[in-house]
Amino acid sequence: MPERERKKKHGFSLFSVFFTFFIDNLGATIIFPIFAPLFLRASTTVLPETMSYNVKAAILGLFLGAYPLAQLLCAPVLGDLADRHGRKRAFLLSTAFSLLGYILCAISIRHKWISLLFVSRLIMGASAGNLSLCLSALSDLSHSSKQKVRYYGIGSVVAGVTFVLGPFLGGKLSDPMVHSWFNLAFPMWIGAFLAFINWVFLAFAFMETHLSPSKEPFDVIRGLHNIQMAFKTPSIKRLYLKYFFYLLSWNMLFQFIPAFLVTNFGIRNSLIGDISALMGLAWIVGSLLLYKVLLPYFKPKGLLITGGAIFSVMVILCSFTRSLPLFTALLGCAVLIASFGWPLCTGAISNAAHGSMQGKILGFSQSMQSLTMMAAPIIVGPFLSKHSAIPFFLAAAASIVFCFLASLSEKTQRL
Repeated sequence: MPERERKKKHGFSLFSVFFTFFIDNLGATIIFPIFAPLFLRASTTVLPETMSYNVKAAILGLFLGAYPLAQLLCAPVLGDLADRHGRKRAFLLSTAFSLLGYILCAISIRHKWISLLFVSRLIMGASAGNLSLCLSALSDLSHSSKQKVRYYGIGSVVAGVTFVLGPFLGGKLSDPMVHSWFNLAFPMWIGAFLAFINWVFLAFAFMETHLSPSKEPFDVIRGLHNIQMAFKTPSIKRLYLKYFFYLLSWNMLFQFIPAFLVTNFGIRNSLIGDISALMGLAWIVGSLLLYKVLLPYFKPKGLLITGGAIFSVMVILCSFTRSLPLFTALLGCAVLIASFGWPLCTGAISNAAHGSMQGKILGFSQSMQSLTMMAAPIIVGPFLSKHSAIPFFLAAAASIVFCFLASLSEKTQRL
């Protein structure tokens, strides 16, 4: 193959991967302002009008847990399929399921079919393994470790942009006061359209990058095996225990902010999206502050403990305020501080693992994220019916446990 043509195909494949990464993250965030009104607001709920708020809140918790449960179980399966049959087939399969999930979700919202809504959420969670496929494809397309880091850095920027853009668009596109065409189902149709465009790009522009199929036997529960393997390594086991409580505190806060906004401020979907976008901006600012200002002068262990303590105070203060501007400011500060934890924890985990274990250990990190995304609504859901501020107290408690565990560590490795 001529060098010019090879570079052209490499460029198309690279663009297809980043486009997939963008669409996947946008689809995951565009729905953020939708589900709390869908379950808790009387005028838009898909649940029977006679059902009590307590039961609605509990069902919302189960619904939020369905997505990460499917992701936890199916992401390793997609990874195995990609190793055995190539990245392209796995990409096309997961994107087709994502398209189906969006369509079923839109239909179920339109007709208020709660059972189909749960099914669609499970399908969308099952197709969310695209993240690991994107990282694998970027690794295949990299000619050096330096280039791989650069590609992963671009992916991180894309994720940050979608974290801002997705909730903002979801809030606007689901608010009929913005335009008469818009409703809670409309963002799902937009997601379906983007998933279809993504599938077309992958089908015609993506060149297979995995040319050495794996000889390992197919394992449908590899994710659970990865969990067992990781917890047999003492140093990594301690780090993962801290990482679990950090992720749990963040997910307890993040997943139930819309419910708090609907219950306490009665705001429209559009404004929920605006506040979510501000959270994304706070996360980006916090990440830049960490790398550009704090890490050159402070040790990671001190940043983790101090940041966790400040986060706990901020989320408690959020639960008491009844002023929306003050709530937004306090929430922004909490999110900014929370952004320190993810790179510091994952960096420490990566540094603690042997080079031959990097793939498995970092793969388990995604499983851990899915596990806490699933655990948070299951833990918080039953308490949400008692008071909408309880998720904030539980998030603060989990963060305090994280601080305690971090203080016991003898050494937190520098990234």
